[in-house]
Amino acid sequence: MYTMQAPFSWAALDDTSAKVGRTPDLVGYFSGWDRPFRPDPVTRAWSRGMLPTLTWESQPSTAANNVVDAPDYSLPVILGDPAAGVPGKYDDYLRQYARDIKALGLPLAIRLDHEMNGTWYPWSEQVNGNNPGDYAKVWRHVHDIFEQEGANQYVIWTWAPNIVNNLPAAAQDVTALANLYPGDGYVDWVGLSGYYRPPYKAENNATFGYTFDRSLNLLRQVSNKPIILAEVGASEVGGRKPEWVRSFFSAFARPENADIIGFSWFNLAVTTSSQGALITNDWRIDSRRNSLDAFTAGISDPANRFGGADLPGPPAPGADPVQAESTVAPTPTPAPTPAPTPTPEPATTPSSAGSPTPEPTATTEP
Repeated sequence: MYTMQAPFSWAALDDTSAKVGRTPDLVGYFSGWDRPFRPDPVTRAWSRGMLPTLTWESQPSTAANNVVDAPDYSLPVILGDPAAGVPGKYDDYLRQYARDIKALGLPLAIRLDHEMNGTWYPWSEQVNGNNPGDYAKVWRHVHDIFEQEGANQYVIWTWAPNIVNNLPAAAQDVTALANLYPGDGYVDWVGLSGYYRPPYKAENNATFGYTFDRSLNLLRQVSNKPIILAEVGASEVGGRKPEWVRSFFSAFARPENADIIGFSWFNLAVTTSSQGALITNDWRIDSRRNSLDAFTAGISDPANRFGGADLPGPPAPGADPVQAESTVAPTPTPAPTPAPTPTPEPATTPSSAGSPTPEPTATTEP
């Protein structure tokens, strides 16, 4: 689950978990390249038995979602020119980050520069002075530095493009996606960002299949790594959210989706501009009672194979969220493992201290 503050504060996550009746075993948060590695979200997540997932963006943490011109963070600047002996601008930062992860000695997933197949972030190859092939080179560059510093034994590298439904035709080709993939040796999980959101096309029938199937087909042609739906949500606009949620969960029992190991729900309400007007998409699990009921039924259905711990009830009223964290299925901090194995069935668990997925154009459906 992504919330506005978890894992720094558990208040919103605990509240939603209590309504669902189950705690997640994956919690996500955001950070930019202007901030050092913080051990506290990792240790706080593991104190709950949750795998921390860092969405790590090569831009300042305060960057606006609609700004793609960031020359100080262009892919060529990050790469440098190794052949000419010119290091990347952020090499020292990346090395220290890797050393700090190794020093902590606890596993985390890193979703590096997500939704790279769109055009709304400065790491897209189509903006910001970037070149074809630069994205995969940057991924391998970062991964190589982590390997040199001994940090990769603690990192689950998660490569997660956006669903292709509303991208330009050229971006819906498997070759376009494969050109952004750094290779199986540099990736542990592959994933997708995908939302049920307006404006809706006529053929959008409020199903998992419409939202994800085309993109999953491409993803499976690129790699056979485990798949995580790394950032998902559904809007109440149009009144079909419960229908979409029911379809979403029923899809996990389908044999062809056995390679999907879990998902991360973006549990926020966000106001953005669409077609010149402000629109609020309420992605929250409990946005309405019928949406909450559909989610609760889906996550608790044994056929869908989700993990997470059953939750007897919410924290005591008025309890401090930090102090109350031990009331929700506490799990001892795990011993560091030299080669951590990804949780085979990560439960529904998003969380974010960062920005929601942008809405760059009226026709884009990130």
